[in-house]
Amino acid sequence: MTHYSACPHDCPSTCALEVERLDDNTIGKVRGASEQTYTAGVICSKVARYSERIHHPDRLTQPLKRTGEKGSGQFSPISWEDALDEVAEQLLKAEQRDGSEAVWPYQYAGTMGLVMRDGINRLRHVKKYSGFHSTICVNMAWNGFLAGTGRLTGVDPREMGKSDLVIIWGTNAASTQINVMTHALKARRERGAKIVVIDTYNNATAKQADLFLCVQPGTDGALACALMHVLFRDNKADREYLEAYTDCPDALEAHLHSRDPAWAEHISGVPASQIETLAGMIGETPKTFFRLGYGFTRQRNGAASMHAALSIAAVAGSWRHEGGGAFQSNGGIYHWDKTLLEGLDHL
Repeated sequence: MTHYSACPHDCPSTCALEVERLDDNTIGKVRGASEQTYTAGVICSKVARYSERIHHPDRLTQPLKRTGEKGSGQFSPISWEDALDEVAEQLLKAEQRDGSEAVWPYQYAGTMGLVMRDGINRLRHVKKYSGFHSTICVNMAWNGFLAGTGRLTGVDPREMGKSDLVIIWGTNAASTQINVMTHALKARRERGAKIVVIDTYNNATAKQADLFLCVQPGTDGALACALMHVLFRDNKADREYLEAYTDCPDALEAHLHSRDPAWAEHISGVPASQIETLAGMIGETPKTFFRLGYGFTRQRNGAASMHAALSIAAVAGSWRHEGGGAFQSNGGIYHWDKTLLEGLDHL
């Protein structure tokens, strides 16, 4: 019997799944749902082998308490009640000793759903514990994208399949988000689209690219500025679009006047000739899709670099065209009331 589900992993794809049920307690093969047009029947090897992990004899099924020295690997089973009591006691001790802000409930999704992931925020708000905006995994990338779009939304990622130029920047999609490659390769196969990869090392995605730009870590913003410099210099900027939908395009052009490819090569390590080539491709290809990843978060300049890379799509007017524009996450399309879930009524 086949049951339909969604992948619980911390991954932007949230793939639709077809799960084979062998009996009430056992699953078999896990496949991508063919009827869901983003998943398109394709899932990563990790999830395809889900049954091996869920039924593995070493899988944790109850709390364990360390009984030996740290690192000894000696643990004994305890009940859920005892485990929760012990955690709660330690939280109370820290709070009584150093104040409530001494406790910082830090977490991220793993294989949790919305309730398990975000429910910890209710504890944080009720107890007045220390807080943090989202997680260190997303802060820089998300804030840079929000600075340009106003909310965390972008082009429908399925439009990659209708693109003529797909730029995969700061994400090793072939290893970590296979659906990006599904639609990018569809565009290559059906439309002759070119795939460009910008990253800090020659990874699995770069090996499938028509053009690979290897940028020094933390210097993506300089590369983005030089690309926009060429678009303005060669009259490939969509000035009508900029005037209608962006802020301060004239000031941006003036700022970029000295940020030419030679300047960016010195900072980013990307040859000026490659920068000229890519800028020419963008300028000649209305349906250019920028798939921007979480690599921007792994640098102190991440927010500014993400904003700069995102701005290229506006300068080129790529947003006008189906199959063009930019995408990082569509988390902002959901509008749940999380008052009870996150304890927002206790703020």
